Amino acid sequence: MRNKILAGLGAAALAIVGGVSVSAITAAEAQQAAAAPVILTLNQSQVLAQSKAGQSIGPQLAKLQEEASLSLNAEIEKVVKEGEDLKKQKDLMAEDVWLERAKRVTEMQNNLPALRDVRVQELSLAEQNALAKISEVMNPILNDIVKKRGATLLLDRSTVLFASIDTDITQEVVAALDKEVSSVKVEKVSMAELQRQAAEAAKAAEKDNGKKKKKKK
Repeated sequence: MRNKILAGLGAAALAIVGGVSVSAITAAEAQQAAAAPVILTLNQSQVLAQSKAGQSIGPQLAKLQEEASLSLNAEIEKVVKEGEDLKKQKDLMAEDVWLERAKRVTEMQNNLPALRDVRVQELSLAEQNALAKISEVMNPILNDIVKKRGATLLLDRSTVLFASIDTDITQEVVAALDKEVSSVKVEKVSMAELQRQAAEAAKAAEKDNGKKKKKKK
């Protein structure tokens, strides 16, 4: 029964449509096509994996990670050695002096996890800075492709469930990026230096604000 009803509705619809001029349908389709957005997709992870600049980041980051590990291990060995030396010297020191040194060694031990976190943050910032350099070069490339294709929307492939392969501009971007840059330098980041610079900037800003207040008076 349901199929018969649907078939009847379909026949009625065809009869109605049959009364509409072909020119009206064509105009409507043309208007719809003109208004349809042009969507492009880009696999950013693939761009980093396949481009020369993206591939240059990994080895440099691995080297910085190795240096950070060696530095952290050296700090751990230093703390361990100081603790062992302190135990041996317990009977040779005044109690108050020994307790003070023991307190310092304990503080050093407690600071090791924080030191490890700092090293991880430094590596993360070094990677982010290198990726930012690639983005600076890639953004004009994307703008050119979007303009050339007349696109109204550019999406990352990771956010799209399905897209026709002709919307994917990944390989085009990789080729253009390789022509512009073959490698980027991954520079070591020091959190201590960043904190020092931030403190100096805050101090300079405070001084500048103080001068402005004096002028207003």
